[in-house]
Amino acid sequence: MSYIDVTDLTFSYVQGGQQILQDQQLRFDQGTFNVLTGPSGSGKSTFLRLLCGLFPQFTGHLLAGKILLDGQDVGQMSVTQRARKIALLFQVPSEQFAMPTPREELVFTLENLRTDPAEIPTRLERVLAFTGTTQFADRKFTTLSGGEQQRAALSVILALDADIILLDEPFANVDPQTRAFLLKRLAALVSEQGKTVIISDHDLTDYQFVADYLYVLDPAKKQIHLADPAERAQRFKAFDQQKHQAVAVDLPQKDGPVEFALHDFATGYQQNLLSQKQFQLFQGHLTVFTGPNGVGKSTLFNAIAKLQGYRGSLTWHEQEIAKLKAKHYNRKVALVFQNPVSQFMQVTVKEELELSLKNRLANGWTKDQVQAALVDLDLAGRQEQVVYQLSEGQKRKLQILLMLLLGVPTLLLDEPLTGLDLVSANKIMGYLQRAVKTEGKTVIMISHQLTNLAQYADYHIKLDHKELSYEATL
Repeated sequence: MSYIDVTDLTFSYVQGGQQILQDQQLRFDQGTFNVLTGPSGSGKSTFLRLLCGLFPQFTGHLLAGKILLDGQDVGQMSVTQRARKIALLFQVPSEQFAMPTPREELVFTLENLRTDPAEIPTRLERVLAFTGTTQFADRKFTTLSGGEQQRAALSVILALDADIILLDEPFANVDPQTRAFLLKRLAALVSEQGKTVIISDHDLTDYQFVADYLYVLDPAKKQIHLADPAERAQRFKAFDQQKHQAVAVDLPQKDGPVEFALHDFATGYQQNLLSQKQFQLFQGHLTVFTGPNGVGKSTLFNAIAKLQGYRGSLTWHEQEIAKLKAKHYNRKVALVFQNPVSQFMQVTVKEELELSLKNRLANGWTKDQVQAALVDLDLAGRQEQVVYQLSEGQKRKLQILLMLLLGVPTLLLDEPLTGLDLVSANKIMGYLQRAVKTEGKTVIMISHQLTNLAQYADYHIKLDHKELSYEATL
């Protein structure tokens, strides 16, 4: 018997509704590194939640089959038994935090495992060092970047010391350097400690060096299959070819219309993350922001969106943003949050669409165009679905479509490509580019995912060492 056995598994969220997995047979051996890939919304996250017993305990229906962990039926195990055997890192790490800071979260986790109090400090410091989280262990989660939150969440998962580690898009918000660092750490857990790692990911870059097995979820067949050597080589080669290489982009003309201007500007939470003598962001372009995790990209966007204080001057069309009334300004400049559910206000997809169309500022979209976009983004037929039950990729696509429907002239997007496969990412970038080219909008976006972005971007701004700079490549 293998370490994880999946037998005749059939699962649906709604009794009598569409099946996500059907007659699934699968096995995972102990001490192996496994990667699961497939299109956005195909059911990868659902499968991970089934493995750790969250489904169908909290939602959905297991219509047939069972999952055995080391010979035990996961559905018959207590929560404590499961926690010691298998641990899951959610795609949105903030959903797992119960305490204010990473250090407090780790202590809370270890105490719940009834760890000997004398062992907690040593175990805590070891996990923080392993994930490179020590430097921000005492900062509040609300002040951490998305990438820093993912590293902190991984620390909590590792503190559980479970035999099986499940990770759902663990590198979605981290910079390339941090991604490479964490990937090596996870590989060491397998080779040195005999852990079993299963990672769901759209980006297969560098996995060919550490993955023992590659699994592919085919939504048409509702099946996960083990990639044979030929398919494995083809899929990894495709991502190796797409591995990012800098491509030339334009530098802005200084006489272009200015959207935002910084003068003697500084912002940050417990310290200055950005100190800029002078800088300008130009109107009517698609601009990509890059930079390492935690340098202040999201903080700057929050300042522009009137969600974060600042020192010095930050103007929009020569008007000081701090002095503008939010009600008026927010109809001109909108922030697309890093976490889509923070932006939803209704229950179903249909209700969200109706709300955006009712409050839109311009009549740029016809009903036929909306329906065509839903089909294009694989959201058609989901109008009655609860938005919180969508996959993270589907939530992201819906969130961006809703913001485009509103017709706000300037959009700030914080990691809009998180959770999207390459096909979906290119479609979203196509919509954003058209909004700039045909509707005259200004789009400014933060992204760590750079594959193919140069073909859509007008400008590239890098934030590092507390300063902004325009770059000639992306």
